[in-house]
This record gives sequence, C-alpha cells and structure tokens, in this order.
Amino acid sequence: MSKIIAIDYGEKRIGLAITDQRQKIVFPYLTLVNDKFFLKNLKKICQKEKVEKIIIGLPLSLNSQETVQTQEVREFTGLLKENFEIPIIEEDERLTSKMADKLSAKNRDEKAAMIILESYLERD
Repeated sequence: MSKIIAIDYGEKRIGLAITDQRQKIVFPYLTLVNDKFFLKNLKKICQKEKVEKIIIGLPLSLNSQETVQTQEVREFTGLLKENFEIPIIEEDERLTSKMADKLSAKNRDEKAAMIILESYLERD
C-alpha cells in the first residue's frame, strides 16, 4: 500500500504529516519553508515515500465561512493539482493549530498536519 501525506499550509512554513503504508498510523513528518523550492521538495518526498494522495487543510471560519486564508489555500491547492498526478483533497482544518499548540509548541506545523490527516482518516 501507499502512504497519504497531509499539508498544513502557511505563508512562511508548511507542515507535513504522513501515514504508514497501511494508512492507519499518522506521524509528524517535516516542516518545509514556503519558498520557490517547496514544490520540488514535496515532489521528492512524495516519490521517496510512495505517496498516493495529498490532503490539504482548508481553513474556514468557525461559522464555516471562507476567509482570505481560505482563498490562499484554494489557490495553493490549484497549484498542487497542476503539478501532481495524484488526488489532492481539501480537509476542514478549523482549530487544528490551536489543538497542535496544546500538544506542544514544538513542531506545531507538523502536528497541525497530523490532526488534519487523522481527521481525514477517521471520515474515510
């Protein structure tokens, strides 16, 4: 089986989490700098880890309304869809950063990505 990777998108940093091959256990993976090398780095990771699907956290307001950040993530999702031939799926990420902060301030972006991925797996 292949793995699934999740993305917690931020203007400066992008947190990644990944499943095991059975897609049952989620691990924090890495925090990447959001720069011109990000797509290239993500492609390398996806090839190395045999990723079959990317889940990206979609930030909505608490009342399910779209925000400026939601639009940024949708644009980023479009960029991923243009550059990857695997499914790219948006997952509601409300409160994931706050939940990640409660776990630990260290590796916050990776932990937020973990919560996004766990949420997706619970529903799938």
